[in-house]
Amino acid sequence: MFTNRVRQAIAATLQGLPLSATVDSFTPPKIEFEMDPMTGGRFIAEEVAKSAKVLNATLVLQGVGAQVLLALGVTQGDDILLNVREAGQDQDGKTYFTYHTVGGKLKSLAETALTMNAKPVTTLELSCRTYNRLENGISVIDIDVRTQKFMLNGVDILGDARRAVLMP
Repeated sequence: MFTNRVRQAIAATLQGLPLSATVDSFTPPKIEFEMDPMTGGRFIAEEVAKSAKVLNATLVLQGVGAQVLLALGVTQGDDILLNVREAGQDQDGKTYFTYHTVGGKLKSLAETALTMNAKPVTTLELSCRTYNRLENGISVIDIDVRTQKFMLNGVDILGDARRAVLMP
């Protein structure tokens, strides 16, 4: 049954480097569409999705050291792999887990101002090439920009179009 959830743990790896004790927050990619109005011969217009917008994810870390910065030192053009895992309990007392896997390029790295008595915080923003989300082991989102795979809520949105142009 779908119920309210309380997150109890977050763990992450960046390029295989464990970040469990440093994750402050993670914002998964926002799934958003470019819409085009359809008005011909209509009193009330409707919109049709013409494309999906670029996907970006944000990871906020506390106390980033040299290990994290060096893990980001990939060769130009290489993707960065980020795995974020969360778990908790729902209001029925059942454990849930969600796995987010993001592959993409580092878009920005921002650090907070250096002030006394404050924790250093680093914000990484990734431009996503791939994004996969598993809910309790079930794939609910699986997007790959290059292959145009676009599974959203278990539905392959572009499946028919890919097959029509002989793409896998």
